[in-house]
Order: sequence, then structure tokens, then C-alpha cells
Amino acid sequence: MRRKVLVFGATGEIGGRIARLCADAGHEVIGVSRGTNTRPMVDLTGVEMLQGNKHDSTFLKEVCAPRRPEVVIDSVPSIDAANQLWKHFPGAGNFFFCGSTGRYVPLQFLPADESHPWREETPVNFYRQCEMDIHFLDLWEREKFPVTIFCPTNIIGEHRIPLELWGGRDIGFFKRLKAHEPVPIPPCGNVLVQSGYNWDLASAFALAVDHPDAVRGETFIISCKHAITLGRYLETAKAFLNSRSEIVTVTPEELVETIPGVRIRHGLDFLLEHMCFDIGKAERMLGYAPTHTTEQGLEKALAWCEAAGLL
Repeated sequence: MRRKVLVFGATGEIGGRIARLCADAGHEVIGVSRGTNTRPMVDLTGVEMLQGNKHDSTFLKEVCAPRRPEVVIDSVPSIDAANQLWKHFPGAGNFFFCGSTGRYVPLQFLPADESHPWREETPVNFYRQCEMDIHFLDLWEREKFPVTIFCPTNIIGEHRIPLELWGGRDIGFFKRLKAHEPVPIPPCGNVLVQSGYNWDLASAFALAVDHPDAVRGETFIISCKHAITLGRYLETAKAFLNSRSEIVTVTPEELVETIPGVRIRHGLDFLLEHMCFDIGKAERMLGYAPTHTTEQGLEKALAWCEAAGLL
């Protein structure tokens, strides 16, 4: 079933891969970019590209709306943008938005699935994401806004510095490992992490294009198949980089004092929360089948960092 798909953020890491996979699946794909992306991007041959801003009502009305998309995908949504999209594309049968599993923490059961509580603010959850998702799903209930929310875990793979054990994406962490220098970390060796390989995550959106009726009003957690410990994650990085670094466990407060840029709030606090999810709903309803484990995604990310001269 060939459909017309409009992808906002089509030069971004996830948006570009969504556009690529939708085009490869035979859909007519129109990509939108503000034209300011300077990061590496995937080949978008065969994707019609438009330059403009989704917050620009005139651009949506005069440039995008006449193309009459059947599916509208936004990899970096906002409440204001969603309202604009709903206004200008009333004939679209599906709106796909990218959320985050950060709305679920701290996890009350493992593995967590889409039934896990998430609408209340906690000390560590991404409550701004919660507010957006609440708005989108309320629009579905009130106005039948045909939204689908995809909640990826920590993104990993080519074109992105991977998560490190300081709670961010500091390439300096991996440079220390490669140089065999001592590396301080918080007490996180037994904390669970579950990453999603960027091409796998994008595949969930492309698969959902073929299930227009079933996915409306639904949320899907997408990731790799299983969680691993951060200890195993670190050992994978050390093995890939042939690192002989001494790993020194320190308190979060000591780490903040030692490494510039490390934060406890929305950094270490989030890192120290278990991330362990059940992707069964996406498997059953979409045919989602991730191809990479967290370890394999990490190796791909580090290989890209080396090839790009970052390591």
C-alpha cells in the first residue's frame, strides 16, 4: 500500500532514517528541513526535500498542505507544532511523533511496558515529554487526532557520540579509555541500560505506515530486545577500544567536582535509574524486529567516532 509520507526533521538522525526507510518501502516521501543541519546525514536520494519551518503557518499552508500527505511524521515534536499540523493537515490519516522512555522513570516494575504509570512528575522523569504526550493523547480522545507516539530508549549507532558513564555524551570519556587513562565513574555497574540502534528505531515508524488503522491512539516502546548492565556496557567499550584504563568508582558529588560539565540533575540522576523495557507490543502489532543489541550499537557508534576523527 503506497502512501504519501511527510517527514519533518528529515535531515536529522532519526528523521532522516525514517525518510530513507519509508522511501525504500515504496512510499512517496516528502522531507522537510529548516536547512540548518550540519550533522552527518543519510542518503536521501528519492526523497523530495522542502526547506521550511513547521512553526511557520504560511509555509505549512502554502507549501506543505497542497501535497496532501496521508502520514505526517515529526521526530522532534512540540505541542505548538502538533496543533499547527492538525490544523493544516486535517485529511492526514496518521500523525507519528517521537517521544521518549524517559517519561517512565523511575521504573516501578521490570521490564516496563506501555502500561507503566507516566503522567505524574517525578524527580527524574522527562516531565516536559509527559506534558506533550498527555496533550497529544487528549487530542485523540477529544477530537480523534490520529496520533501515534513512539518512545525510544537511549539512541545509539552511527552519527552519534554514544552514552557514557558520566550521564551524557562526552567524547572525552571514550578518549580517556582509548588513551588507557584512569576513568572515574559513579557506582553504576549493576544499573540496567537498554539502547536502541538508530536504524532499528526508525524502522518502527516505517513499519507503522503500513498499519494506519491499528496504530491510531497508541504508544509503542521501541528499543533493542534486552537490557544489559552498565558494567557490561563499559566492558564492551573497553574491549572495542583495547583499553587498559583503571576504572575508579567515586560518588556522584566527587565526579561532578572532577569532570567539567558533569551534572547530577538530568545527568547522573537519570544514568543511575534502571532502563529495562518490554518491546513486545511493537513486535506484535508492527512486526518490529530490532537487528542490533546494545553492545553492537555501541560498537557501531564507537567505530563511527573513530572514522569521523572524534577519537
